[in-house]
Amino acid sequence: MGRNNTDRPEEILRWISAGAPDPHDFGAMALGLFDYQFGANQSYRNYCLALGVCPENASHWHQIPALPCDAFKIPSLPLRCFPAGEVRQVFLTSGTSGGRRGRHEFADTRAYDASVRSGWIALGLPPLTDPWFLTPSPQTAPDSSLVHMLATLGDGFQGLGERWLLQENSLNINCLRQAADAGHAVQLLGTALALLEVIEKSEPLPLPPGSWIMETGGYKGHARSLDKRDFYHLLSAHFQVAVEAIHNEYGMTEISSPFYTGGLGRPHRGAAWTGVRVIDPLTGLPAPDGRPGYLEIVDLANTGSVLAVRTQDFALRHGEREFTLLGRDPGALPRGCSRGAEELLSAPSL
Repeated sequence: MGRNNTDRPEEILRWISAGAPDPHDFGAMALGLFDYQFGANQSYRNYCLALGVCPENASHWHQIPALPCDAFKIPSLPLRCFPAGEVRQVFLTSGTSGGRRGRHEFADTRAYDASVRSGWIALGLPPLTDPWFLTPSPQTAPDSSLVHMLATLGDGFQGLGERWLLQENSLNINCLRQAADAGHAVQLLGTALALLEVIEKSEPLPLPPGSWIMETGGYKGHARSLDKRDFYHLLSAHFQVAVEAIHNEYGMTEISSPFYTGGLGRPHRGAAWTGVRVIDPLTGLPAPDGRPGYLEIVDLANTGSVLAVRTQDFALRHGEREFTLLGRDPGALPRGCSRGAEELLSAPSL
């Protein structure tokens, strides 16, 4: 890392853009970014100081404090490393569970976009040759991080505008049917809820050989409750693709780097600029690999906000950047982490 602290986000951007040629650099990169954010992000610095952690006493990326994702919902305490006048992009959480929506602000999306593109390649995801998106378009959902991610992946494809199949709150799958009728492989990417709606509202739509599906998100707001196995068998039957050709993306508005898995029974994997921690809910300490706890993600593509985020999901950790998702727990907090995030974020700096 460079000696100038302010250069660290640019160094990390170059590293991610190059596909993280030496994954062993992650630990040093994470500590360097923590040092930068501790100095540039006052709210995060207050939080870290309240926990007794600073760059001088953090010697491993496991010691970098993870901010609860609910902290992104506190409008009076912005989580950014730059002035308000430099905000150029804002992603908002869905807000389907009620209350305030989480807000993730960016001076630019270069690291975000580089992570999406480089991560797709580094994690061995299949190539996009004819993608179709079961989401609104970027023009109608400019504050959706998922839509931005899909637009980044689809950038450069001819007729990109017509590839967004949720238009004016209605499904438009005629273009997808026409593409499938042409006989060449297509890719269908969208939310689990939108895919369920296609299954329930349309005739079976067999996709050509070599086609695959990527689903993301849960079934919030949907009357039915399906486990993943049942859902994938529905997808397989409706679109005539193998279960192994169905991929899942795990992402959050509060992080910039996606995690992916394919088929059933496989862990989610992140790129070399991500790290995974699982916290024992009873002790607040790291749980051994294979033991359940709260999922924390360290994401170096969050250069301008907070690199370490505690999710509201239970998971099992499998090494530094893989996990098995167990389910969501929107209420409980680990012991030792239960003080209100707002109180800690607004604590006076020492």
